[in-house]
Amino acid sequence: LFKPWTILTVMLLHGGLFHLLANMITFYFFGTPVEKIAGSKEVLKLYIGGGIAASLAYVGFRNLLYTLYGSEIAAKTIFGIQMGSMSTLGAAVGASGAVVAFGGAVAMLYPDAEVLLYFVIPMKIKTAVYAFGGMEAFNLVAKLLGYQLPVIGMFASSAHLAGLLIGLWYGKKLREKHRQRS
Repeated sequence: LFKPWTILTVMLLHGGLFHLLANMITFYFFGTPVEKIAGSKEVLKLYIGGGIAASLAYVGFRNLLYTLYGSEIAAKTIFGIQMGSMSTLGAAVGASGAVVAFGGAVAMLYPDAEVLLYFVIPMKIKTAVYAFGGMEAFNLVAKLLGYQLPVIGMFASSAHLAGLLIGLWYGKKLREKHRQRS
């Protein structure tokens, strides 16, 4: 509330070089086909719209966790594995939510296109989007239950899912518009 511009500026910051490179490589591969169909102005609109939705979703989910658990969730054990403690007030930085929107848009435009999930596992993009969305949803549920999962527990899943939903919606609009022109 006191610094509303951070909803936009958070898309310009990253948590390290790997985070920046991963986002920019993903943006390059998914942004290019969207730009070819829609143009540069629409790419900017999707980037900013996906980023704003991601920021708002993250803030909303973080506040929900704070309401449920206070400022810190103690470490828990599940299946004998010690889960890390989770700060419900942690800040998120990066363009991931905005970039994920492009993955969703491309999945709607080219559902049978082949991609490498995490640069390793070959599959159709629609399958990759379902797998990614399912993983992020699982992470959100774990956080709601008070667990922080190894590796993905640090992801801003609410931001990623919000960006993905914006991208799927926008990709559907583009697909319908493109069909009318062709």
